[in-house]
Amino acid sequence: MLYDNSRPRYLPHLAHPEVLQMGLSPLQEKPWIETDSDLGRYHRHKHRQRERYGERVYRADPGSTAAQRELARRLLGHLTGEQAHLYRLEEGTLTCETGGFSVAVDDTEALWCCSLWVADDLVIMEKRGSEYHLTAASLCSPSHWQLEEKFGRPMREIHDPIPGFHRKLSPSIERFFDHLRPEHPVVRYNWSLQAGGRLSQRPEETEDCPPDAALFYRTERQSLMRLPQSGAIAFTIRVYLHPLETLAGISGALPALFAALDTTPPALARYKGFDRLAPAVSRYRRVFPSP
Repeated sequence: MLYDNSRPRYLPHLAHPEVLQMGLSPLQEKPWIETDSDLGRYHRHKHRQRERYGERVYRADPGSTAAQRELARRLLGHLTGEQAHLYRLEEGTLTCETGGFSVAVDDTEALWCCSLWVADDLVIMEKRGSEYHLTAASLCSPSHWQLEEKFGRPMREIHDPIPGFHRKLSPSIERFFDHLRPEHPVVRYNWSLQAGGRLSQRPEETEDCPPDAALFYRTERQSLMRLPQSGAIAFTIRVYLHPLETLAGISGALPALFAALDTTPPALARYKGFDRLAPAVSRYRRVFPSP
């Protein structure tokens, strides 16, 4: 199925207005990877980011090779099986006509290679001792974090900067990681706002936000899957961006978003940049007043 990305497909703030929440649900019959007409844009974006930032967008511990290759094999099977109408494999090259690209299947940098097949960023977490560590990632569209700061660190340290995270979520996440089974992958969604339409929200790429700035609703669709052979946990992270005004045509979407912004705790609001966006948000409130 080729999805239409012209309007928001997910509005997680309607079900979970709080910014910090696990919100896990079984993947079940939902597609593992979603492919739409924007795929070529993400493919080109990844090449540009790698050229510009190098190992700041792709990095892998040598010990993660088995997990990378396992994820690549699984992803290749998914794309050439469930999405065979979009992808074809011929003589070691995977072609996607919808995305307008062909990629040689190469396990030298297995995670980077397979990340070029899809719009999603890919992250691998592996247990080292008693904790899960970030051991490999192709991260070209981060949401206000930097791979070079998080690489190799355990899950708890990765989330240290987020106000209230440990109190609310860390124990639940640690239990979930320990109990995630290969046959039960899950999906979750995050939401946020940003000024401008950049896919990558590295801190140094964050745009200024004057009162007349164009705001975008940002959603992350994350899937989490246990890889049965390596035991690693694979994340897929797909970012969707839509101009904020597109929510005006969806009943209750903008009023619920404004209410969610108003109830976000101040420290978390500052971390997410909501305070910086406030003048522009006020303009949208005037243009699209709540009923």
